[in-house]
Amino acid sequence: MYVDETYYNDVFKGEPVESADFPTLCQRAGEIIEEMTLYRLTEEGFLMMSESTQKLVKNAVCAQMEYLDANGGAEMDMGNGMSGATLGKFSYSGASSGTGSTEQSIFSPRAERILWPTGLTYRGGSCR
Repeated sequence: MYVDETYYNDVFKGEPVESADFPTLCQRAGEIIEEMTLYRLTEEGFLMMSESTQKLVKNAVCAQMEYLDANGGAEMDMGNGMSGATLGKFSYSGASSGTGSTEQSIFSPRAERILWPTGLTYRGGSCR
C-alpha cells in the first residue's frame, strides 16, 4: 500500500474514513491509480521515485480513496453505476451519456490532476 491511515488523516487531511474500511479503500485506490498511470506506477518502482513524486502519488491515492468513499466505497469499482438517489431534500440523478449510460468514472478527477506533474499519466503524442 502506498499510504497508511496516519498519512491520510494527518498529512493529506482527507474526509474521515471508517478505520474498518480503510484497508480495502486504500488497496482499491492504489490499484486504480496504478491503472490510471497505465501501470507505470508499481509499489516496487514507487520506492525508487523522488520524494516529491512519491508525495504526489500518495496524495493521488488519498484523493482516490476520498472519491471512492464518497461514491459508494470500494464497490464502485465493480461497474455498478448509481442512476439516482434521494435523501431528504437532496436528490441525485446520474447524467446520461450519448450511449444512455449513467455509469460514473471510477477515476477521481482530483487524483488525475495531482498526478499530471509526475508524467505518469502521459498518453503520448507530441507538439511538432
